[in-house]
Amino acid sequence: MRLALVFAIHLITLASLHAGWTFSPAEPQKAPPGLDFTQRKASNDGQTADLSIVSFSPKTHTFAVMDNPAGAFDAESAALKRGALAAVNGGYFHLDRTPLGLVVRQGAEIHPLEKAKLLSGLVIVAGDHIALRRASEFKASPTIREALQAGPFLVDAGKPVAGLDNTRSAARTVIFIVSSGRCGFLTCKSLTLAATAELLATPSLVAGGSITRALNLDGGSSTALWVRSDPVYYEREWKSVRNYLAIVAKP
Repeated sequence: MRLALVFAIHLITLASLHAGWTFSPAEPQKAPPGLDFTQRKASNDGQTADLSIVSFSPKTHTFAVMDNPAGAFDAESAALKRGALAAVNGGYFHLDRTPLGLVVRQGAEIHPLEKAKLLSGLVIVAGDHIALRRASEFKASPTIREALQAGPFLVDAGKPVAGLDNTRSAARTVIFIVSSGRCGFLTCKSLTLAATAELLATPSLVAGGSITRALNLDGGSSTALWVRSDPVYYEREWKSVRNYLAIVAKP
């Protein structure tokens, strides 16, 4: 009887060690050439989340910041004006619409870098290179064409970042880089930051490898995803935001 109990505890321990996020098969969605757009459901010990994932090769496409100082645009109208193929909401902003953190659009600095615990990372486009950098790694350069500061960092070196909030669930907007070099963004409805980081670090989430770095953008009611498909796909934001991050084809 004692041996059987020990064996049962051992099995439960093994199961807990191997428990984690599981995903439904990726469902391909219509998207412009060069973009991979999929949707899937994730589950883990009673938690569930709906994911919309857009990725691309940086050889053919790149990120672009779209500014919206007066609140005249939503994700769709901003993307159409820019000629973008897909777009999500961008970084944080004050009630008066002043951005929080560094914002660079087409080589022009709209707002300078800020030091704050929340603003722990940046997405940067410098020449042909796309990078996710921690704020402590950032170095100003005239080669930077696009930049957006946000946070917190969710995944680093393929591992979930420790110490993230595990109490408040919300819709999330995330930008990521994959081990194969592919880049992209996704929306996730709805999880805590800690759970989102664990999910993103799961190797089977995206095609082309594991996510090596991921950065949280503004989320909650700001969360939006627009894809130029037929018909157009639009997860509409619930409030006007200061800026958007788009995917555009390289010239």
